[in-house]
Amino acid sequence: MKIISFKITNFRRLFDAQIDIANEKTIFVGANNSGKTSASHALKCFLSKDGRKQIKMNDITLINHKKINQIGEKWVKYDKKEISDEDIQKSYQEFISYFPSLDILIDVPKNEIHHVIKIIPSLDWQAGILGVRLCYEADSIEELRKVFVEKRLNAIDAQDKKVTLWPSNLVDFLSNELNSFFTINTYLLDIDNESKEVRKKSDFIVQGFNIHDLIKFDFIPAQREVSDDSDKLNDIEKPAAQIRQYYDTIINPEKSPTDDRDFDAITAIQDSQNNFNKMLETKLESLFEEIKSLGYPSIADPDIEIKTKIGILSSFINHSSALNYKINDLSLPENYLGLGYQNIIAMTVKLIKQRDEWLGIGKSKEQKEHIKRLHFVIIEEPEAHLHAQAQLVFINNSYNLLTRYKNTEDSVIKERYKHIDKSLCTQMLVTTHSSHIVHEVDFACLRYFDRFTSNNASEIPLTQVKNLSNYFNSQDAGKRFAARYLKLHHCDIFFADALIMLEGKAEKLLIPQFIKDRFKELYRRYISYIEIEGDYVHIFRPLIEILGIDTLIITDLDSADQNGNKQLPQKTKEQISSNPVINAWLFDDNEKKKTIDILINLKEEERIKKLSSTSSEVYFAFQQEIDVDFSRLDGGFNKKFIGQTIPRTFEDALLINNLEFIAQLPKKMDTLPTQEKSQLKKVVKDCNDFNNLTTLMKAFYTRLNPNDKLIEGLSKITKAELALELLFICDTNYTLNPPKYIELGLNWLNNRLKKKETKTQEQANE
Repeated sequence: MKIISFKITNFRRLFDAQIDIANEKTIFVGANNSGKTSASHALKCFLSKDGRKQIKMNDITLINHKKINQIGEKWVKYDKKEISDEDIQKSYQEFISYFPSLDILIDVPKNEIHHVIKIIPSLDWQAGILGVRLCYEADSIEELRKVFVEKRLNAIDAQDKKVTLWPSNLVDFLSNELNSFFTINTYLLDIDNESKEVRKKSDFIVQGFNIHDLIKFDFIPAQREVSDDSDKLNDIEKPAAQIRQYYDTIINPEKSPTDDRDFDAITAIQDSQNNFNKMLETKLESLFEEIKSLGYPSIADPDIEIKTKIGILSSFINHSSALNYKINDLSLPENYLGLGYQNIIAMTVKLIKQRDEWLGIGKSKEQKEHIKRLHFVIIEEPEAHLHAQAQLVFINNSYNLLTRYKNTEDSVIKERYKHIDKSLCTQMLVTTHSSHIVHEVDFACLRYFDRFTSNNASEIPLTQVKNLSNYFNSQDAGKRFAARYLKLHHCDIFFADALIMLEGKAEKLLIPQFIKDRFKELYRRYISYIEIEGDYVHIFRPLIEILGIDTLIITDLDSADQNGNKQLPQKTKEQISSNPVINAWLFDDNEKKKTIDILINLKEEERIKKLSSTSSEVYFAFQQEIDVDFSRLDGGFNKKFIGQTIPRTFEDALLINNLEFIAQLPKKMDTLPTQEKSQLKKVVKDCNDFNNLTTLMKAFYTRLNPNDKLIEGLSKITKAELALELLFICDTNYTLNPPKYIELGLNWLNNRLKKKETKTQEQANE
């Protein structure tokens, strides 16, 4: 039995969000404020005991607030006999539809039908997909209406006395009284087994069934309280506290002692502190061995030991020196170990405790009538307080810890869990903002939270959740290549506000510097960079379409003759672009190559492609014809370069746009670590040797394309070394000017993100 999907409606920006769940691990990814935390909080509200009390009026999707207030106005009019009984009944149905609900679809095999007998949709149902809907709704809308109208009429009467009383509207009333009137009710769903679509919802509340009778839900929140402060009272997540909870739940001999070990433990507590320490070491040995199975602590890290103080049993391992870390013959209290170390141990123990409590191991079985068929664990941002190494250890081992009861190779584990039904299931859901964690998991288990804006007039920001298994499970060679490439380099794409795709090392080195120097607002955004050769850029198109992320593609004009041979760009020469990014993506026609004359005359909007799946866009930045007007007649650099030219690559576009900087280079190059073979010396020499713009551009072209000798005797410029030298020389006194086409592209990206942020802020203010 496994959960195959959740559907969250009317909860914050999750207006209507379908979330597919993987068989084992499901990982929530997405940019900041995309809805990951909202989703985990919604699950917590619906699935934890008394979770409904955590729901606040501000959790209701903002797009519904205005409609709820309009219903409140109708209720006031009804009290004044201004609308009919029929209209008030319609308002009740409408009112219900604006509050959160959670659909849970469960795949039930034939041999487990007897566990779900209370929620089968019909007598002829055999096995397959079952669904329930948990609705957050008023116990009695009629009672709610009466109380609200009474309060609202009093507030209206007070307005005549120039006094403002609560409530000003129905949303204002519910902000204080929501939990007084609302509960969570369960309804059956009729599901189509093939499409997994909901055909209809039952009209009646399911009686005698609670989702918690079937599934055990556990949560590990992101707000953990591990700290170095030994006097802190609320550090409930410290390792010692977690081990104490495990002890109390699974081992504690005072809970109905049943065997000699329990009585021996109590005697040891009463007689001798040392004896009790030894007993604890024996009792917790299996727990510590499981922690060691993570591969963390490593060789250089200390072992864990317990040292107790004589006192009340529950306080024995509830003080700062209870849990010690042993190095050779020395030991230190846990407060002296790093937070990352403490946190991974605490989280590991908590997972083990949740697992053994679910399975009824030890003393916890006294609280169990039966073992629930599914254990579903939700972990929020495990990277909180975990450094990169600990993140990798945790995500690689956490699911194995939760399912260790199925391990038949380890004789100790096999004996400990011999009575456990191995057909029980465990699923784990993790929300994260860590590229380290994403790197370690199968991309097919990623669920991408995509921010988009609703199409109605209010344009409220909402979220749709995309199942990336549809992409990463594909056997298509291009998609498999994109997955491998991202694994190697760019897992941060799943958390970025925007993407910049680059073709060369020089661009990768210098464009972040351009952003830092000249685009301050863009610099504070989370930008992901993918550096890849131009022939492979368009392979990422399907993934970018799925993610719906604003993308700036910085590529080259790649001018060539009709046979595809490189050429210096010129107008009216019937040259074409050999760049597949331009031909196959921007123009969707790789067979018919676009001419240079067409490309250099494109308008700004003609360089933009809208993504089919969202409101996001892709901008294609490549070289354009530029005006050059440089004149300097002093200091030994007596040159005029005036006219129009078309650069072919990033490097010649950069050089021609920074002639003033090049004129000052002779004074700066003494600091270069590569003076003997400086690339910039070649640039300065060309500027000195050639007297007009056309010849200078030919010289740059020849050095950057040494197989095409437009001018004899010029050695090659290495692009990456040129970029490194420029980065080395640039300082606070002088910053490089980005090429014109890149400046336009960065301006576009900056405006796109600024527009989205402004829209979000306006909606928040409303």
